[in-house]
Amino acid sequence: MATKLALTPAVTGALLFALTAAPDSFRDPLLAQLRQYVSSTNISRAITALKWLFGLGLAGEVNEWLSELAQNNYRWRSEAHKYDWPNEIAVITGATGGFGSLMSKDLAERGVNVMALDMRDEATPAIKHPKIHYFKCDVTDRDAVAAAAKQIREKHGNPSILVNNAGISGEGPIVDQTKEQLRKIFDVNVISHYYTVAEFMPNMVREKKGHVVTIASIASFVTTAGITPYSNTKVAALSFHEGLQNEARVLHNAPELKFTVVHPFFAATPMVTPHLAELKKAGANVLEPKEVTDAVVKQIMSGRGRQVILAGNAKPVVHFRSMPHWITQGILQLSDARNRRSMASKFTVKNK
Repeated sequence: MATKLALTPAVTGALLFALTAAPDSFRDPLLAQLRQYVSSTNISRAITALKWLFGLGLAGEVNEWLSELAQNNYRWRSEAHKYDWPNEIAVITGATGGFGSLMSKDLAERGVNVMALDMRDEATPAIKHPKIHYFKCDVTDRDAVAAAAKQIREKHGNPSILVNNAGISGEGPIVDQTKEQLRKIFDVNVISHYYTVAEFMPNMVREKKGHVVTIASIASFVTTAGITPYSNTKVAALSFHEGLQNEARVLHNAPELKFTVVHPFFAATPMVTPHLAELKKAGANVLEPKEVTDAVVKQIMSGRGRQVILAGNAKPVVHFRSMPHWITQGILQLSDARNRRSMASKFTVKNK
């Protein structure tokens, strides 16, 4: 918090102005008051420090603004004006899960027509809403996705929003993974994205209007022991998002389309609930699911594409790939003993 405040240009700029450029009637009494407690030399040093902090903070703000502009294909304007929300159709996969049900309900309450896809026979009470239409669909089955897409188009029209949210966890030592486990996690977390995009993006390209959201994870940036299969799929999800955005612009000449990738840290969803006690003991800042879904819905409604980082106290992890190895390996190895104990309590490694 203190670091964030120190790098906020509005704060450092105001202090700098008060000490160096404010009218004499304000500045002189202020400096006189300060000199009762601080030497003139230290005041001068403080002013120099404020100049540096102001410059760094301003550079950070400009960098963030340019990054957001770049993620929106360098388009100044939001595309929100193209959307008539009560007539828009959103497809959400994994719609009965923790994130999926919250996003479905939130978008429906904003007037969007939600096509909820999941494996259950019927919709759960959490997504009962006049604007939500449920379709049982195994997103790992290309024919099933095509059939659901056909039903959606015939009954409701072409979607302009696609949220690839379906996902499952996968943990355990690499050497113990079965063919079935690996096939399932990659099918759900990665391959299904190809199937849904193939069905729904072509019309977005024709209309020059659409938003595809990919739910990834903080695990896109770092792989720790015991979650390699899951992390692999989330790295792939990020790569999929990047490739999709580039193809829309380069191959389809549709820079108007929006693409958002979301990287949440651990959130208290049913998938994470069994590990909550362990995570909290380790000092992890576990997110509330609504923190994540609110950010996703806000991004959709903004009409802009973006990489959304929801990392809590783990935000430095996002920069792991750009750090020197001696730093990243040092950080990871500091937690080796704890991770070893955690894995030993859950798994028996088979040395074949």
